Amino acid sequence: MIFALSGAVGPIIGQNYGAGQHDRVRGAFTAGISFVAIFVVIMTCLLFLLRAPIADIFTATGITRELVYLFCGPLALVFFFNGLLFVANSSFNNLGHPYYSTWLNWGRHTLGTIPLVMLGALWLGAPGALIGQAVGGVIFGALSAILALKVMRTSEQSAIDAAQLEPFALEARQMSSAHWKR
Repeated sequence: MIFALSGAVGPIIGQNYGAGQHDRVRGAFTAGISFVAIFVVIMTCLLFLLRAPIADIFTATGITRELVYLFCGPLALVFFFNGLLFVANSSFNNLGHPYYSTWLNWGRHTLGTIPLVMLGALWLGAPGALIGQAVGGVIFGALSAILALKVMRTSEQSAIDAAQLEPFALEARQMSSAHWKR
């Protein structure tokens, strides 16, 4: 559902950006984030309630059962930050900054995974590996949301600046046109 959201919110952001409706761009971004939050909370509650039957399906015992419980509990909530990254990526791709998506995804899956998983595993074993991966998601998810909001503010300010200069540009075009008519 969260993956599909990133594909659905992008065209809405892009269309409103193209129409100069910056408040709607922010609104679509905020609505996407709100949807992610609601969906993740609902699914986390469902996973938490079903964690024992899920573990039983796999006849999980010992550390394996502990990992299923960890994933179907607090770590499921952390998926919110992955959702932030997905919605932010959609924003970047539709606001003219696709490389931000590339670099944030690359960073998330290298710097935000490998060293944190290794450290987590070193300190806490297998649960630490899952926690390390989750921490990387939090870092890059939050970073992507902050950067997306900055891109939106910058593009809105550029549009405001262009609108303020438009009367001068029109006057200059008229003067130039008058000059060439002579």
